[in-house]
Amino acid sequence: MDDLLTKVSNILLQLKSVVLVGPTQSGKTHWIKNNLIPNLESMGKSVEYLKDGHEISKDLADIVICDEVETLFDKKYLQNGDENYYTEEYLNTVRNKWYKNYSTLPASTLFVITRNEPSHINNLFQNFRRADWDNREIEILKFEK
Repeated sequence: MDDLLTKVSNILLQLKSVVLVGPTQSGKTHWIKNNLIPNLESMGKSVEYLKDGHEISKDLADIVICDEVETLFDKKYLQNGDENYYTEEYLNTVRNKWYKNYSTLPASTLFVITRNEPSHINNLFQNFRRADWDNREIEILKFEK
């Protein structure tokens, strides 16, 4: 985990965006709150934590962390022929509210995405290079226990 802490911190300190992807209940949020945020603050950086896409950044923090982010980059891959995988209401919320909120976040933002299947995680890790909410370049890292 020290390697991940160093990688994420370095990317954010370079004023770049990073996506951290991992499964539900893997400890992503716990690690962020108990390791990453204290590490960044020890370097003199102000950090704002947003619990999900409903929230908008309120501060002029140096670094923003947005948890529970959704991307539709891999929508077709996840649906795998099941058109009911996402409800229309959910898709509208993602596109019309969350994406607008994400696009207001600074370059130095950590976006946290949950995918549970190893193949879904690997698909994002191998292919997701630009955010579908504002086309910003991102670096993607896997969260592994």
